[in-house]
Amino acid sequence: MESQEDRIINGLLKADVGFLTPAEAEARLSQDVVIRADPTRSGSGDLWPCIWFLAAVLERQFTGQVVIDVGLGSALPSPVPLSSRCLFIRGAGRDAGVSVSLGADEDQVVILGDTRGNVVSYGRSIDSTHQPAHPAAACALAGYLGFSALAHAAGLPPFHAHWQTDRIQMPFSPHGLNLPADFSVLGTGQVGQAFLALAYFLHRDRPVSVHLVDRGEFEGANLRTQVLLAGRVEDWCGRRKVDYLAEICKRWGWVPTAEKTEIGWGWKCTRPGSSIAFLGFDNMDARRVGVEAGFTHLFECGVGTDFCRPRVSWHSLPPDRDLAKELFQSGAKRRWSKSEFAKSLGESPGACGRVVFENIEASAPSFGLVAAAFTWAEVLSYFNGSRQPHSGSAYLWSPLLPFERSYPVPSNSQLRVA
Repeated sequence: MESQEDRIINGLLKADVGFLTPAEAEARLSQDVVIRADPTRSGSGDLWPCIWFLAAVLERQFTGQVVIDVGLGSALPSPVPLSSRCLFIRGAGRDAGVSVSLGADEDQVVILGDTRGNVVSYGRSIDSTHQPAHPAAACALAGYLGFSALAHAAGLPPFHAHWQTDRIQMPFSPHGLNLPADFSVLGTGQVGQAFLALAYFLHRDRPVSVHLVDRGEFEGANLRTQVLLAGRVEDWCGRRKVDYLAEICKRWGWVPTAEKTEIGWGWKCTRPGSSIAFLGFDNMDARRVGVEAGFTHLFECGVGTDFCRPRVSWHSLPPDRDLAKELFQSGAKRRWSKSEFAKSLGESPGACGRVVFENIEASAPSFGLVAAAFTWAEVLSYFNGSRQPHSGSAYLWSPLLPFERSYPVPSNSQLRVA
């Protein structure tokens, strides 16, 4: 694989922020990163989910060591083990290229965030001695901070910095206890795996049945963006996605079933009891098919490909055809990169180099965390009584921008909201 086909390198090159070659972008991401956190808050019931998500993202976005200085000698229970480049060290030095702090104000630390309950903050800690971090908010914070680390290292310009805020409140109640015990995950790539990983922290030893649906097999390039790929590359590369992920879910104590199939019109979920589904597809046709597959309610999210406008979106909707047609429209016009590197690829025979470069869907794993966190917020709201459809979007950079959330109901829909 050429380095410019790497989804992260590709995104930095397309951002056109001064990298003339893939090697220059790679060099920016070769530095070490340190994660610091208040040791009194590093346990499983507070900041540990955020620490794990952040380390999982940073080890994929950066190629140096990830030093975890949070008062722990080793990892706590987590969805999959972190790589050998993640080192648990108490009292680590402060000469790392990038330093990220969780829940503790520190001088000389540019990237700082905190979360308590369903509140996420950037730039300062949250003054509270009572409420621990909710796993969904912890996942969102890890995504925001993970992309912030990437943006600082690569020199990505802040997007709409004049809108920046220092805190947001996630759209769910942190006190709700209702969770789905049975659901389907259609599409098990970047966002599907982030959705599953957050479900691991949310359910905490509760019994879960999950149906995994995907047609694909893993490729080596997936390691840079998908958080549940762990161990040696040969352990998962070339394997069916649903089979590999079903094994992981079994290790969590879940009851998974796997279906390798290509979702097409007429496909129905025949698994008894599976009334809700998460749609993790990267194309609009499959999303519309999923809406008509026989589920009671659906949750969906998607990630953008523009690192200078890093957008994620999500939806919560009943199986309403008119609503799905309005929300999931195909035919978005591709924007070609104007960077000098992209122009140089155009000089290849038939401009095939540029065609390959432009057809790679740039992304970073931090996108998937924020998208999955907001989607799970909708799931939590649904299972605690909200039946209103929702459509939302958020930007990861500037570090914290207000998110948008609305109630989409097309005029010709037969939808009735309870």
